[in-house]
Amino acid sequence: MERVALPPFPRPRPLPPLDLPGIALPQADASHLPLFAGLHAASRAADLLLAPWSQVEKRAFLDQQFVLQHRHYVVAHSKGDFRAVTQAGTPIGRFYFNRHEPLWVLIDILLAVPAQGSGIGSALVGWLQRAAADAGAEGVRLSVMHNNPRARALYLRLGFADHGEPTAINQGMIWRP
Repeated sequence: MERVALPPFPRPRPLPPLDLPGIALPQADASHLPLFAGLHAASRAADLLLAPWSQVEKRAFLDQQFVLQHRHYVVAHSKGDFRAVTQAGTPIGRFYFNRHEPLWVLIDILLAVPAQGSGIGSALVGWLQRAAADAGAEGVRLSVMHNNPRARALYLRLGFADHGEPTAINQGMIWRP
């Protein structure tokens, strides 16, 4: 990823205990950005399969999307939690959430392909739900892309329900304790 000035992640806040053996959520910092950009590119590569661009052009486009997404997330959620996900000390993903409002927000969860389907995502979302309930939050809301049926199925299994009118790209979902 080309060096671009990106806004820093907000200062970390203490987390509730994480009861997932081998999994840790260190505070994201600038050193995680190349990993996060790579995860983003891998997650969106299928969207560009038919684009008439070279691999270099596709990656430049995906890197530009990542920069815009990063800026949006840290500005819109200036008090959010931006965490790397590590398994046995190895970075395997990102987990962004905002505990600042009465209704918490799951901003983004993205795991490397080998970690997907392993139960880590379910465990992290479940941990966030328990933490929200323990803190007296009204619940957790999120937005899931229509072209991500696996994530939508996960959220439905974890007790989320559709919330609000769908957009052309996303469906809002909410979970209440």
